[in-house]
Amino acid sequence: MTATAHGTTTTDRPAAAPRGPSRTPLRRRVAQWRWPLLVALLVLVSASIGLVLLRPTNLDRLDPGNAGPDGTRALVHVLDDHGVVVQQRSRGDEVLDHVERVGGRATVVVARTDLLTASTTDQLRRLLTTTGAQVVLVEAQQSELADLDLPVSAAATASPTTLVPGCDEPVARRAGDVLAGTTAYRSGSATSACYSTDDGATYLILETEGGGRVTLLGSGDALTNDRLADHGDAALAVGVLGQQPVLVWWTPTVGTSAPGSGTTSLTDLLPRQVGWVVAQLAVALLVVVLWRGRRLGRLVTEPLPVVVRSVETTLGRAALYRRARARGRAAAVLRAAAGRRVAVRHGLPRTAPPEVVAAVVAEHSDRPASELSALLAGPAPRDDRELVALARDLDSLESALSREVPRP
Repeated sequence: MTATAHGTTTTDRPAAAPRGPSRTPLRRRVAQWRWPLLVALLVLVSASIGLVLLRPTNLDRLDPGNAGPDGTRALVHVLDDHGVVVQQRSRGDEVLDHVERVGGRATVVVARTDLLTASTTDQLRRLLTTTGAQVVLVEAQQSELADLDLPVSAAATASPTTLVPGCDEPVARRAGDVLAGTTAYRSGSATSACYSTDDGATYLILETEGGGRVTLLGSGDALTNDRLADHGDAALAVGVLGQQPVLVWWTPTVGTSAPGSGTTSLTDLLPRQVGWVVAQLAVALLVVVLWRGRRLGRLVTEPLPVVVRSVETTLGRAALYRRARARGRAAAVLRAAAGRRVAVRHGLPRTAPPEVVAAVVAEHSDRPASELSALLAGPAPRDDRELVALARDLDSLESALSREVPRP
């Protein structure tokens, strides 16, 4: 028991025993890291989905890496079983170097002739005239044939249908009936014209000046994974593309240009996966912003540490003006404040010029406009006495107007 100053007694409590270092329970730690772990899990899931979508398999039509119905991966495997080495290229200079390296003993197939540009067309023309290679063009149109200076006219025909060879060309005779169509060709210089329709032949062979050969296929459907096993499509594809030990599958890519042309942009040099990575980072950033962003709610008032009355600030500013002898500045402040209040009372904008305010006030009072203008925008006072007189006159003007003109 311990006595206090007021005569009462209190009980002495034993001091609490010092506790060892506290450990945060596992559940509390999990609760603290719950949102960061969820965000990290979301990012990992998004990255995994992106990796699955960006697998090496290409989904372009007639692409050797595409295992879908309109791809040609099955044809590549069939050619590999027949001992044909398939090389996929996207640049024309690489195709030329590869063909020259094997001495022209190669077949070059351009399955996407719609992707040919001016530079790649020049490279293809050089390939036809100088290397002696065999070139296969799939679904080539009239504009592309004209750019290559080939004496062939192309016309659109009906949808692909099963056709008979109708010629003595060995490859076509062995293949028999195939799925052909889409584009038909006519040429007086053709050495063979097979699988004819009313619009022309869908399988045409031309000899080139350099000792090579150009084969035109009017439809690429016979090369796809979905149709390769139909009729004699596989035999025709292997017969046309497998005549040389090397097959160069040329797929011109958008933005591909000749070396030194200077037309390749920075975006052409970036991998296609960059767009998916940027999109995933943007999603992760948005999730973090939503997680860490402050929630908007009602305004909460906080007590100010010091409350200063408005009259004290006014007196303090007046004391500063007086110490600096800034009578002109003080008079301008008084006139501006009075002018705004008078203008509002007469329905004028707060920024109305003093002359306009004086003219309007003169219409509602017996004081001339010149006197009011001098009062609201006159010269600066020369001493404290004139400054006090100006303040008194402005106050008298506002008091008189408040009695005469009601506030709108």
